[in-house]
Amino acid sequence: MDFMKQRGMEMETNQDIQLNKIRQDFETSPFFQLLGFRLIKLTEEEVTLELPVEEKLLNTHGSLHGGVYATIIDNIISLKLRSEIGLPVVTVDLNIQYIAEVKSGKVVAKARTYGNGRKIKMGEGEVFDGEGNLLAKGTGTFKATKRR
Repeated sequence: MDFMKQRGMEMETNQDIQLNKIRQDFETSPFFQLLGFRLIKLTEEEVTLELPVEEKLLNTHGSLHGGVYATIIDNIISLKLRSEIGLPVVTVDLNIQYIAEVKSGKVVAKARTYGNGRKIKMGEGEVFDGEGNLLAKGTGTFKATKRR
């Protein structure tokens, strides 16, 4: 490794490969493209998603649909877990608390994970408006699966 650094060459680590795979999967997902999710930050320590609040995502009251909050929380926790353990995860349970509404601008989501079970993992996601006000939060239980 020192030889490589002396020559100005960087070796790609397993973590880099894993994060690049996650980024590629995210960027090519028709579902994420449909909703308009943007992956702002992806590291083992932090994952941040952003979503512009568009008319197609509003409920009949003109605010962001509750299902969108659930979707972004589910996915931010999943991405955070996947960045840590290097395996895909599937949702076992998801609980959402709706705190405030948003009608325009953007929402930003972040996640924390906890628990160190071998197959079952847990996390918490939060969604904020563009000014940093908490809009929704949720907790989830996920199961690690095999690589595809």
